[in-house]
Amino acid sequence: MTQPTLEAAQAKIDGLARECFNESDYELFCAVLLQLDKYRALADSNREAMYNQDKEFTEHMKIQQSEIDSLTESVAYWQKQATLLFVENKRLTEQSGKGAEHGGGDPNGVISKSGQDGL
Repeated sequence: MTQPTLEAAQAKIDGLARECFNESDYELFCAVLLQLDKYRALADSNREAMYNQDKEFTEHMKIQQSEIDSLTESVAYWQKQATLLFVENKRLTEQSGKGAEHGGGDPNGVISKSGQDGL
């Protein structure tokens, strides 16, 4: 048994509607079917728009995630560098016993244009 085509199904529905409804009810029935068809077309359009929007959002999210990963790597690098500098500074401070945390010299870290601390 073959499946009916859309046109055949619509013709059968139309024939049944003409049999079951008087002329004004039939016109109302046709108007309702037309409205439903418009709503279906609108729903299809909205579905496609939402799909495209979701696709764009997914692409944007991938780009953002890539940027986040890059920043995370940079932060990890600079945290490591800061830790190494802190450890080296601590070692130098303990080794010299004086002012290494300020670059050696004035504890306020002020260096004059002549290169002498605190002048």
